[in-house]
Amino acid sequence: MQNVFLFLSVGLVAINLILMEFMQNTIEKEERIKIAVLTEQNQKNRIADYQDREEIYERQRRKMHDYKNQLSTIQTLIKNGHTDEALSFTQKLTESIAVEMSAINTNHPVVNAILNQKYRSMQEKHIAVILKVGDLQEICLEEEEIVILLSNLLDNAIRESEKVLKNTGKAVIHLKLECEDHKLIFAVRNPVTEKVEIENDTIKSKRGEHHGIGLLNVKAVVDKYGGDMVLSCDENEFKAVVIL
Repeated sequence: MQNVFLFLSVGLVAINLILMEFMQNTIEKEERIKIAVLTEQNQKNRIADYQDREEIYERQRRKMHDYKNQLSTIQTLIKNGHTDEALSFTQKLTESIAVEMSAINTNHPVVNAILNQKYRSMQEKHIAVILKVGDLQEICLEEEEIVILLSNLLDNAIRESEKVLKNTGKAVIHLKLECEDHKLIFAVRNPVTEKVEIENDTIKSKRGEHHGIGLLNVKAVVDKYGGDMVLSCDENEFKAVVIL
């Protein structure tokens, strides 16, 4: 009997060691997969940032070409003595430039580029937006981190708002981005077609699968700076608040 108990004890120890080794390998494998996914998403965000900037540059280049033609038209009107028409044309041109240049300005070039690009996207999709932005020139985040933070949450809001827009014909996104008491506050509220479950700062589907790699990237930025991220959702609205 002693030999049997000894054999069983040794067997249990061996099994436990094997299980511990298997669990350790599984954890390391999951961590490597997570890092690989985050790295891939960061690369996509970086590419998207460059594409956004290229789009803004191309947009401004086309505008400058149009302005040259319009200025030439004004010059022709003045030469032909049509001063009233030239004045009216100049006023309309000035107003259009003011609208184009002053859409969103936070005194931070990267933030401006992202917010204006997303704002134009909302306008093109007929999604209303209510903005509250402040002076962000002292923001301490790296450019890549700004792209991750803003693009992921805003893209999620735009995608869900498009679904709501098809069902109800109306969708409004609320956006707040300000510095208060030396802390960056970024809050997004958008309508939803149905309530989603949130678990461990990710969106959980009804099938039990976790989605939202973008939210994992946002959480990584938040954790790096020791900040907080709060997600909530009901039948009508999804909310995301980040404090850094």
